[in-house]
Amino acid sequence: MNTDATVRADFAARLYDKLSAAEAGKNLFASPFSIQAALAMCAAGAKGNTRQVLAGFIGAPVNVADQNRQYADWIESINAVGGRDFQLTTANALWGQQGFRFHADFRKAIADCYDGAFHEVSFQAMPDQAVQSINAWVESKTGGKIRDLIARDLITSDTRLILTNAIYFKGRWECEFDKGETWDEAWHGPSGERHVPMMQQRRGCLYHECDEFQALDLPYRGERLSMLVVLPRKVDGLAELERTWSAANTYEQTTESLAYEEMVIVSLPRFKMATEFRLKSVLCAMGAAQAFSDKADFSGIASEPVTISEVVHKAFVEVNEEGTEAAAATGVAMAKCASAPSQPKCFLADHPFLFVVRDRSTNAVLFFGRVLEPWLVVGG
Repeated sequence: MNTDATVRADFAARLYDKLSAAEAGKNLFASPFSIQAALAMCAAGAKGNTRQVLAGFIGAPVNVADQNRQYADWIESINAVGGRDFQLTTANALWGQQGFRFHADFRKAIADCYDGAFHEVSFQAMPDQAVQSINAWVESKTGGKIRDLIARDLITSDTRLILTNAIYFKGRWECEFDKGETWDEAWHGPSGERHVPMMQQRRGCLYHECDEFQALDLPYRGERLSMLVVLPRKVDGLAELERTWSAANTYEQTTESLAYEEMVIVSLPRFKMATEFRLKSVLCAMGAAQAFSDKADFSGIASEPVTISEVVHKAFVEVNEEGTEAAAATGVAMAKCASAPSQPKCFLADHPFLFVVRDRSTNAVLFFGRVLEPWLVVGG
């Protein structure tokens, strides 16, 4: 795997570790890509120690020009893979306070390398209109799945800039599940046993197993993207699996082990969830505290000192017999400083598991999540 993919996967693993702990007992879904892309735009305008901290935090090159080229290639790659087989798009935008002087080279870098348009709004005189404009943009870029990303209370008299990223994916399985083969089966979750609709399929697919878990890679049409489902052996083994998953290189080692197809009997629940987070405390705990402090140096963005005041994130996913629809958006608010066996494998996902929607060609983690209770739609 190339170095860029490795550092992005490391960010995803660290983020999952912190979010899973912060959201204990809840379903989880988020897009590390979206969060990383939004923070990368901030990092493009960071200087000095703040630049070093943020670059290391998101796994970007210390040199800003190198980072910008890396993200330009990454975003172009994401937007280029969509088409007749599936939809996959990402978009960025800047929302700046009217009359506030942003450096022209920062705006140009965001436009050229992150495909991010600049929009003037008035957070001070017309905050409600500013919120409405940002949220309408996010909704339009996520197929209507992410609404009200920016809450009114996020805007203060000190707000100078909001950076937004949106990502949307809709893909059909390479081999769709037959709806006639979906039936209720027992799900063994934290709240006990409950019957849920379980999709059934017997098929050949990339598969890996070890003493602790089974991993199944289900491709979408075109086979460029897939959903990696990681199922602990033990019914109550998700917490132990999560500790293993957050360790260095576990994701890479698992995907590298998906070298051969096995015949597998798959049982997977339908599920749907929507999540939302305010990430300041999580990101600070991960090592980005300086970017949120009065000591932050974002002088590459503007001459007047600014700092990150909050990072908000919303995500949506629905998995059914046809495929997967997923969307996520991130907003960063910046304020003025103050070969097959004879017998098939059995993959019975009838208890909590984690999953990753990934780009097989780069191994980039576009979305990740866990399912504790498939019937809980909002938040978990």
